[in-house]
Amino acid sequence: THYCLHDATVACVIAAISPQCDWERNLIMADDILAERPVSIGGIQKNISKATALRHETDTLHLSAPERMMRHFKSGPKVTSFAANLAGNDDMVTVDTHALQAALADPKSTYSLKWNSYTVFAECYAIAGKRVNLRPATFQAIIWHVWKRLYPVARKRVMRKQWEVIGEF
Repeated sequence: THYCLHDATVACVIAAISPQCDWERNLIMADDILAERPVSIGGIQKNISKATALRHETDTLHLSAPERMMRHFKSGPKVTSFAANLAGNDDMVTVDTHALQAALADPKSTYSLKWNSYTVFAECYAIAGKRVNLRPATFQAIIWHVWKRLYPVARKRVMRKQWEVIGEF
């Protein structure tokens, strides 16, 4: 309500900026776009452009956050799911690089998933969450936070460099 915009619009703008962007920077850029100010810090221009377009769309307001995201990120299941989660849908699971690494138990993994593979990982998180009586998004978020604490980005970079030396990565 701060921007007089629908929650789905705000969720879409934040999610659109999210790839390869840490949370603090994401929020600053999203705030700039939502308030219709020039973006005050650097980010991936393609994502900023998509976020700005989502901010100004009026013909898709009847669509859910995932439906709106599919129009801009046709091959981006992560941002689509993330927008849904931010808009309050706890049944979808956001599988970003960290969630994928946790599922694979491999902090060096850098795979990116297309829809078919993404759906398999998301479904596994959903099933595991149900087994411990947690909503799928809640379960995934808990795993994500634990994984990020166990394997901060700087630690993963060091691990990758160690494997590069012996030709394993």
